[in-house]
Amino acid sequence: MTRAAWAIALAALLTYAFSGGGRITGSDELTQLDLARALRHGSLQVPEGATITGPDGRTYSKNTWGQALLAFPLVTVGDLAAHAAGFREERAELAGRFVVSFFNAIVTALLLAATWLGLRSLRVSARASLAATLALGFTTPLWVSAKSFAAEPLEALGILLAVTGGARAGAAPDPRDQRLGEWWAGAGAFLAIFVKLAVAPVVFASLVAIGFRRLPAWRVPLAWIAAAFATHALYNWMRFGNVLSSGYGDQQSLEAFRTPLLVGVYGLLLSSGKGVLWFAPMTWLAPWGVAKMVRARQHSDAARQGADARHAGWAIAAAWAMALLVYGRFQHWAGDGSWGPRYLVPVLPLAAIAAGFALDGASKVRKRVAWALAIAGLVVTLGGVGIYFGAEMRETGDYPYTLALDDPHFMEASHWNPRYSPIAVHWRMLARNTGEHLTGAAPVLAKTGTVDPRTGITHDDEQALLHAIDVWWLYAGYAGVPKLPLGLAAIVVLAGSVWAWGRAFGSARAEHA
Repeated sequence: MTRAAWAIALAALLTYAFSGGGRITGSDELTQLDLARALRHGSLQVPEGATITGPDGRTYSKNTWGQALLAFPLVTVGDLAAHAAGFREERAELAGRFVVSFFNAIVTALLLAATWLGLRSLRVSARASLAATLALGFTTPLWVSAKSFAAEPLEALGILLAVTGGARAGAAPDPRDQRLGEWWAGAGAFLAIFVKLAVAPVVFASLVAIGFRRLPAWRVPLAWIAAAFATHALYNWMRFGNVLSSGYGDQQSLEAFRTPLLVGVYGLLLSSGKGVLWFAPMTWLAPWGVAKMVRARQHSDAARQGADARHAGWAIAAAWAMALLVYGRFQHWAGDGSWGPRYLVPVLPLAAIAAGFALDGASKVRKRVAWALAIAGLVVTLGGVGIYFGAEMRETGDYPYTLALDDPHFMEASHWNPRYSPIAVHWRMLARNTGEHLTGAAPVLAKTGTVDPRTGITHDDEQALLHAIDVWWLYAGYAGVPKLPLGLAAIVVLAGSVWAWGRAFGSARAEHA
């Protein structure tokens, strides 16, 4: 089981490396990168961006420091390598970002391995486990998140570990298994809350729904959660001299949760611009899976599986319900500046667990439906992988923003009008850009003019890159790097990915046999 998990992680990592963008341009992403760099010098001050001014007049990140701390080693390696290579200042900056841009590829590869292990620990068949894991990694917005430097993959990994560990702790008859499950649940809860405090209600809801039978079983998870809150308190005190001041201002108050719940929930589930059921069709299977899990009987032949499955099923339902309740009421429910419903990405692995149960022993009809959903999800996701969502927002006029984020008409067409759905726009752009590349009209960066510190390139080059395809080996070619070595490098990574997937499928088949 462990061998297959590592094989899946390696194959996924090479696939994400091949399709990676090699760029960091989002304001929140850049601020996290700046914070990791500041930590090297013992500071928390960052350049102005997604920031807030502290009482000492310095600018600080509004976001937590969890991801910056975890990415610190890779950020340091990237910057040192860029300067050792002798790049000029602008090139060194882009080279450093290139290295760090693969941080979430590593995290997401580990997340897929953890999903496989979670499914197998719940006694789902190897074949169904592999299908659900592949659907999660390559037919949902998680693939696009693997190309980013945002916190969602880490949040997803933490929540997944909390649920699968908690299910084991809540049902295992062996005290040693119970304690191990409690530690995994606690560590997962710590990771999720450490990188984003706002997911704490989702973590709490899932752990409560696990149904620990013994009060002492709560000691370890609660200790981990308390440690996560302590890191936030320390970070707040170091920035603002107040352990309760997070930097989000009004967004941490009840005033920020005034979106009508039906509007937000409909938007997160079914809207043409952000609906998870369109951006991750795999989730259509989740209700069947959860229903199967919560009906599992303890006195069946697989008693341990029945108990584990019931606990996990209730936790999955609780986590999704809490996520929809919290983010459905949030004024920025859409999580704009992202592909699909960004705030639901952390609970997608839980939907994959449920989908695995739905596929295990499924009828021919359900399997055919699953194949259709997987193909639809792959097609949708390839549009998000091939075109950077920032380019799509510039092309449609959604960025730079012309309305305030809390304006009821903010990005109205992109959110609600199917004609302007990012799914459709991304594919129109991908078809156009691919045609231009095939006719030899790929973008060429002028590299002259005033450089935008956020994107690292000039305004004219930003416009040229509206016609780009979002992979690092093409971006480097636009910048003038010789195409032959780039092509060879891409082929080597792709070949490695094909080889690794062969090993992964072989390991899964061996377990199935």
